[in-house]
Amino acid sequence: MVISSMNFKGGAGKTMISTNLAVAFAMLGKKVVIVDTDESFASTKWAARREDAGHEPVIPVMQMIESKTIVSTVRNLSENNDIILVDGPPRLNALVSKIILLSDLVIVPVPPKSGNDREVTEDFLEEFDAVQERRPDGERTAAYLLPNMVKEGYNLHKAFIQSLPQLCEDYQVGLFDNHLGDLVAFGESNQFGLGVVEQSGKAKQQLTALVQEIEKLSINY
Repeated sequence: MVISSMNFKGGAGKTMISTNLAVAFAMLGKKVVIVDTDESFASTKWAARREDAGHEPVIPVMQMIESKTIVSTVRNLSENNDIILVDGPPRLNALVSKIILLSDLVIVPVPPKSGNDREVTEDFLEEFDAVQERRPDGERTAAYLLPNMVKEGYNLHKAFIQSLPQLCEDYQVGLFDNHLGDLVAFGESNQFGLGVVEQSGKAKQQLTALVQEIEKLSINY
């Protein structure tokens, strides 16, 4: 299964989601690899911190910023891995449409901080929709919005999340029932090359619920 984390909004949480899902699926016994297509190589740096600290399981990461070879690379990785997590680029480039077409599931992290977050998400969804329209097979890649960095009890964030179903309807994408909170544990785990499922607390509970929801989606892997 190829799961991509994509949005054109910098700081939306693409890498955090990719790395945390990688650890979670690996701990479930899946063979996992991350494909890092962001030129900042944040996933690669996280994996290096993880390796230096000696954390198990090891999460391999492959850097891939050339659009010409992304298709063959992912197909080759699919032969020996159960889950391929693609940490998507932070802006529109030649890789975006190929990653969308290669993916079984596109996760779109949406931080509910401002109107700009929604506008940038719409920009991505417009590109996503355009790619679907160009598909010769008439199929659609599954995509789900994931509210991220949500502050509980914060009315602005609550209102933002309540507005997302209409956005999903407009662009024919789904919305995860679960969301990820604005929790210190997510930042700390990244700093030490960990996944939140390797720790205890609310962040682990939220990430575990997200993994369970992904597993229930009607997507073959």
